[in-house]
Amino acid sequence: MGVIGCGAIAQIMHLPYLRSLPEHFEIAALSDLSPGLLDLLGEQYGVPVGHRFPDYRDLLASELDAVLVLSSGSHAPQVIAAAEASKHVLVEKPLCFTLREADEIEAAVARSGVTLMVGYMKRFDPGFRHGLDLVRAMPDPRYVQINTLHPSEDQYFDIHGVRRFPDVPAEVAERVHREQEELLDEAVGAISHELRFIYFDVFLGSMVHDVNALRALVGEPHSVLFTEVWPQDSTTPSVSTVLRHSDGLRTCYTWTYLAQVREYFEEIAVLATDQRVRIQFPSPFLKHWPTPVVAQRMESGALVERRVQISFDEAFREELIAFHQCATTGAQPLTDVHDARADIDWLQRILAAADPPGLGGEAAKPR
Repeated sequence: MGVIGCGAIAQIMHLPYLRSLPEHFEIAALSDLSPGLLDLLGEQYGVPVGHRFPDYRDLLASELDAVLVLSSGSHAPQVIAAAEASKHVLVEKPLCFTLREADEIEAAVARSGVTLMVGYMKRFDPGFRHGLDLVRAMPDPRYVQINTLHPSEDQYFDIHGVRRFPDVPAEVAERVHREQEELLDEAVGAISHELRFIYFDVFLGSMVHDVNALRALVGEPHSVLFTEVWPQDSTTPSVSTVLRHSDGLRTCYTWTYLAQVREYFEEIAVLATDQRVRIQFPSPFLKHWPTPVVAQRMESGALVERRVQISFDEAFREELIAFHQCATTGAQPLTDVHDARADIDWLQRILAAADPPGLGGEAAKPR
């Protein structure tokens, strides 16, 4: 494996779990824009100096079976180049910023025949998979309620000792920023600076997980009925949206940033007239914390509640094992390009339902 991008999630989760699976993976090359970080992690994970690359294209030219793409921003350039280099790809969400990029990625993967899996680790969480079975057995779900209370991430970075270096060349940083701004123009148009930040950092960076999990649980929504983002002119927002599904099902989803209260809270509750299933995710930055599933129903006139913790298996590790199986056997990934594209589509629709001034690009186009 080659790893492109050595930031927080690489340091906390992916690199340690790659090393914990020596029968599946060898960390053979690293790429990052920061020379200091590249050298630090190269030494830590035993990657020779000649296999540490500031430019990911040089990494892709080396002898590798697959790459793990963890860099910030849109991953389209790295993923397309990896496919063209005949490398299997596991790429962190978001896959990209625009639907146009997703279509180009899908075409590149189809041409090359490589495996591409998108990193939605919650889909591989043992608790979520148990909850999924319970929800799919529900005859008539009425209402889905999703709540995410997101504290500051710095506390997690501190406990894991995440390292950063202020040594990315200025011209490289400026180029990356310019390319990101051009993609945001294409995706959402000339909305406010704050909402552009919220689109890529909150919508694509966090809410994408819940949208993906929702679609797995109850299928595709039909339309977006309502969205509000508040307070205005803030980059630490609350977002509420209501989605309409077929057959009378509705989803009410609120994601809110509450920096100072330490507890991370994320619950997807699927509710019917005769039973309820609540899937309660832990912080994605804590390792081996179980995902409890609470199921309620009436039995012989009594309310019965069952709380299940399936295992302490870590979702990120389970995801890597699943990727290895797909890449070595040709099995279809659970989370593929088509799945990731649908999430981007729905997140653009959710933003468009707020009708912000200046909305343009793909998000403003009729669906």
